[in-house]
Amino acid sequence: MGGAPEGESGEVVPQYAAAIAVAVATLLLSTSAAAQSSPSTPGPYVIDIRAPMSGLPSTSAFHPVLPSNTLVPKRGFGLGIGGHIYLASLGVSRVGVGVEVMRVRGTAVTPATPSTPATSTGTSSSSGASLSTTGQIDVAMTLTAVTPQLSFNFGTREGWSYLSGGYGVTQIRTEATGERQGPLTGQTTLVRDDGRSAAINYGGGARWFIRARVAVGFDLRFQRIAAVGTRPGATLVVASVGLSVR
Repeated sequence: MGGAPEGESGEVVPQYAAAIAVAVATLLLSTSAAAQSSPSTPGPYVIDIRAPMSGLPSTSAFHPVLPSNTLVPKRGFGLGIGGHIYLASLGVSRVGVGVEVMRVRGTAVTPATPSTPATSTGTSSSSGASLSTTGQIDVAMTLTAVTPQLSFNFGTREGWSYLSGGYGVTQIRTEATGERQGPLTGQTTLVRDDGRSAAINYGGGARWFIRARVAVGFDLRFQRIAAVGTRPGATLVVASVGLSVR
């Protein structure tokens, strides 16, 4: 008898629509910022489209109840979009403000091992159910982050490096799908989602313009995610490459 998925799947990005709207409105002010900036300084604004790779937490506190030795994802890949404007000079640097929205997803598959006892580990599940090792277990973790940033940029309009940091929010959702452990049988999905939590981000990167309006670049960032509920905090490393336009 097939089981229905336990837990509801919620979309995270729409919950951050207000933050994205603020970012778009800020970018619309870039015309006035351009008039105030020197042609030789970074800016006046950029829009980034990047492919991030992020580490993912692998401790049991970030997952529903799982059988022992279940494989879980340790890194994820996805998409990041952001925008920055450059407002004023401070010493040798150009000060910028902006926001980035990132979503990454990682997956792991544990083959069926009928001879292994189904001893479970973990801290919670959607209804107290657990999965059996007699079937394949698929685990997927999705990380969504909205990261406002203040940046200090060094270089010229044709290319610059930067250091940046800010305070934002993240949400981590994990789903594990497999055969239900008796007495009931059938496929089921367990969900672990502790909601949004605060996060501090800091890092740096660089952009090089290969065309008048198109640049290539990279970013290396640390996300320090705060504890929420019974889930502990975590520090993740995010590396991304992509294109910038202005």
